[in-house]
Amino acid sequence: MLVTKNPAQYITALEEDITDALQIGLLFSGQISDTHAASLLELASAIQSTPRSIRCLCLRFKDDVDESTMSSFLYFGQMIVSAKAIESLVLEGVGVGHEQIVCLQEFLSTNKTLRGINFTETKLDRSSSILLTGFLTGNASLRVLDLSSNARVDDDSIDTILTAISLGGSQLSTLNICDAHFDGVEDLIGDNGSITTAGVRTITAFISQTPSLVTICLKMRSLNDEGIRDLSNVIRRRDSKISRLEISGTFGNDALQSIAEALKSNQSLRTIDIGNSLNLTDEGGRAILRVASVNVVNTWKQIMASNNTLRSAYLKSRPPPLLVSQDIQHALRNITNVDPIPTLKQKVWRYVDSNIEDLSYTKLEAKHMPFLLSFVKERGGINSLFRLISSRNNVPILFSHPTPERQHMESIMNKVALENATLRAMLKSERQFNDILYKENNSLRSLYEGDIADDETVTTTIMTPLLPEESDNRRCLCCRRGPISNLWECFR
Repeated sequence: MLVTKNPAQYITALEEDITDALQIGLLFSGQISDTHAASLLELASAIQSTPRSIRCLCLRFKDDVDESTMSSFLYFGQMIVSAKAIESLVLEGVGVGHEQIVCLQEFLSTNKTLRGINFTETKLDRSSSILLTGFLTGNASLRVLDLSSNARVDDDSIDTILTAISLGGSQLSTLNICDAHFDGVEDLIGDNGSITTAGVRTITAFISQTPSLVTICLKMRSLNDEGIRDLSNVIRRRDSKISRLEISGTFGNDALQSIAEALKSNQSLRTIDIGNSLNLTDEGGRAILRVASVNVVNTWKQIMASNNTLRSAYLKSRPPPLLVSQDIQHALRNITNVDPIPTLKQKVWRYVDSNIEDLSYTKLEAKHMPFLLSFVKERGGINSLFRLISSRNNVPILFSHPTPERQHMESIMNKVALENATLRAMLKSERQFNDILYKENNSLRSLYEGDIADDETVTTTIMTPLLPEESDNRRCLCCRRGPISNLWECFR
């Protein structure tokens, strides 16, 4: 992108009725001539009315800007208020400070469409970051935040900016936060960073609460093993969308081990860029290779716990003596995972082809068998399929297990058998109860019949001497009012 002190170079391009996006770069330094000041205001008017999209408006300030230039820039900022053509804004250079942000505050606080904002090597600090809160809380369209090499950005600045973004509901896709002049190992030794471990915790907490992030770049001296572990907890989540991760700091092999563990469940990460760590050796690189490289995973358990999305990991070269060998660096750069499904198939086939005589350790279920046979035939042909079927070690997993349909029917039959057993137990209990009732009824009947027999015996005994057999027509001997046959009624 061309950065010029002459704004007139962009005016003609903004008036063109074409769809190609335009990039504008302006340099502010020293004094500004009347001609350039007029062109600057004309450019602001063109930005306000242009039919073209401005992909990036880059404003670079040197530290020798005088009052005339700042006065012209103030008018420029006021004239672009409500301009919707600008997609991203870049403020760059050591001349960018509180005063420059004040000139753009009205434009920022009313803007609802800006998708990216970048501060690079500026004097952004806690007081000027407060000026950005209106913009950050009011613009839900923001997708990119880049804070690179700003020496005065500290924990309070980070907390103010990230809190405002959270309150504004922006779904950031790119987050870039880097200490100033963080270029080599020697910079790690000096105390040139203003972001402490507390600031790192604020950043990792924000990342964990922002699932929309796709690209993360964190280069800070305070980024240690603890900070990387917090970041790994985000990466291990299956809803993570992070595809590119750039990290530099004072972490070591333990940090890379935590990243390797997170990769086992991560399904989005494509590239990891690691650099400027004093404590990193081959051990950390091997931890990532064991999880992600097609050529390293050997056992079935490792394959099932491996990462199939990572395509490359870069460990930057360091001044002698090198802490990470060239072999490890080369292997990490060439992990070669292209797509999750083909990568997993490649790993599985390497294992199956090497252990085709005995696949019992895979512990595959019956429902997987048709897929296994089809997979072996596709990858290895008829010969491999014959070796798989003919091996006596594979017979139990191939033929002894019931089909999924049979398993389903067995579960239904087992349920029915259990219900039948319950019904039989209930029926048996009912039968036993009925037998008891039957016996009690028989006992009661016997008692009743015995009572009747006793009554007839008593009657016969009393009546026999009083009722001659030949005198059935005589009157009752008891009451003399009826026939002898009514004698029983008298006794009653």
